[in-house]
Amino acid sequence: MSASLQPRAEEHDASDRAEQIAVVRGALARNISRDAAARVGYLLTRILIPSFVLARIGLSAYSVWSAIFIMVSYVGVTTMGLSVVYVKYTAEFTARGEADKANSLLSTGLFSMAAVCGACFVLLVLELHPVLVWLRVPAHIFAQAQTAVMLVIGAFLCDMVFSVFPRALAGSHKIAETQGIWVISYVSEMVLIFYLVGTGHGLIGLAEAFVVREVLSIGLNGLLAFRMLPWLRISPRRISFDSLRTLAGFGSVVQLSSFFCIALNTIERVIAAPLIGLSAVGILDLSDKWPTMSSMIADAFAASFLPAASYLKGGRTEKRTGDATVVQLYLRGGRYMNLASSSICALLATISGPLLMAWLGGAFPASAYLMTIFAVQQNIHHMTGPGTSILKGIGRPRDEWYYLIPNILMALVAIPLSRLVLGHWSAAGLGSAVVIATVSSALFFVVHANRILGVSWRRYLKIVVAPGLVPYLIGILVGIPVWKFTQQGSRWHALVIVAAGGLVYALTLALAIDRAVFDAEERHWFHGLVRRELARVTGTIGFGESDESTH
Repeated sequence: MSASLQPRAEEHDASDRAEQIAVVRGALARNISRDAAARVGYLLTRILIPSFVLARIGLSAYSVWSAIFIMVSYVGVTTMGLSVVYVKYTAEFTARGEADKANSLLSTGLFSMAAVCGACFVLLVLELHPVLVWLRVPAHIFAQAQTAVMLVIGAFLCDMVFSVFPRALAGSHKIAETQGIWVISYVSEMVLIFYLVGTGHGLIGLAEAFVVREVLSIGLNGLLAFRMLPWLRISPRRISFDSLRTLAGFGSVVQLSSFFCIALNTIERVIAAPLIGLSAVGILDLSDKWPTMSSMIADAFAASFLPAASYLKGGRTEKRTGDATVVQLYLRGGRYMNLASSSICALLATISGPLLMAWLGGAFPASAYLMTIFAVQQNIHHMTGPGTSILKGIGRPRDEWYYLIPNILMALVAIPLSRLVLGHWSAAGLGSAVVIATVSSALFFVVHANRILGVSWRRYLKIVVAPGLVPYLIGILVGIPVWKFTQQGSRWHALVIVAAGGLVYALTLALAIDRAVFDAEERHWFHGLVRRELARVTGTIGFGESDESTH
């Protein structure tokens, strides 16, 4: 390249980089803020439902419902890898203007998954009875359990077949739009649960509400995808061998990783039923409900990192520029994701007992201890989210195995060891073993991801880890009086104390983050984001001008 052309080339690269950073930054701010808002709403509905359902159908039936969703998670893993492929390659193809390749991939995925999911449902029908016997489902609800499983898994498989629509939207940075449909779906489910369970429909009512939720989600996402993505074309004629090879290649790696993730996330409940009894599944599920729901907020970040990283990889910048931008995405994304996660998990860990008293009217054996360790586990698990999502986005899905394989090995050691140490199988022992395995393997993966991306441990501790310790300090200071004042009194007394403590925690934490954690640039950006989102909301309901155009 001649000397006269070199400055122009560098100018062009800098322009491309600035353009890509602007696109990604705008999409991340918009998607994460609205995705997180939708997840907060989902969290609130999932908090209200268990206490209502538990009071009307009892722990045994609730444990069956929890076990159904363990089965759902294992069935869903058959197509989970494809969801990541849809998002990743839609982002890359649209960044390069290759709509034909995107349509071929999505069409191949939809019709291939229709065949796979049909086979899965047939297998479920044939093997359902022995599975329910193995789970020790009580005889008086056995028939209801069979019907509920087929309704729930059938609807879930249909949703997986048509997941091409929300995933294509996500790959096109339209996550915020899909979350609006999600809100409509889960709110409709909650209303139906209150009506159907409240009128005596039991497990079948829960299943029917879930079916309605999935039907709404499928229909509305399909309509939205064809409306917002003018390039979208789904047809059997677009099925291609190259797309199938892409789905089977990249997707199979993610698929295997997803299977291990599901297994590790549910292992204590899977083995609790035959070893301890079905009620242990319910206790573990209730203890982990709030910590698991906290991941809904933190996952809003991870869900946006993958298409952002794929867009940067598939765009017009050179590898050197893209790598620098991806590292920036990793560190800043990890910082804010850890802050969001620790802000919730720290409170759950420090007021677990009072929270269970206010939520359920009492605590089951070891449930407060389990909620505390599950909350800490979730927070540390979330620290792997930026790494796993971004490494998938830049075409390195196998690196997730550096988290999964150590986790499996540690679990194989820790679970039998818990039986040896305690002298018997227990929910507390199983929960402790799984937490030890998850925390140790998560830290191992973070070290690996930092090495791959060239991030020093000093830089990572300063930018990502240190801010996440602030919520725990405030949580301990708030939690001590909350525990003290809820030791005596009714459920409503506990509810008032927990609500007051939560409010004090939230206000103190917001002030501490704004004044002590954020620097001037972050503070300015965050205040601007809050103002824009408030302007959008007030404009939508008629109390101001919408700022939608700024996005």
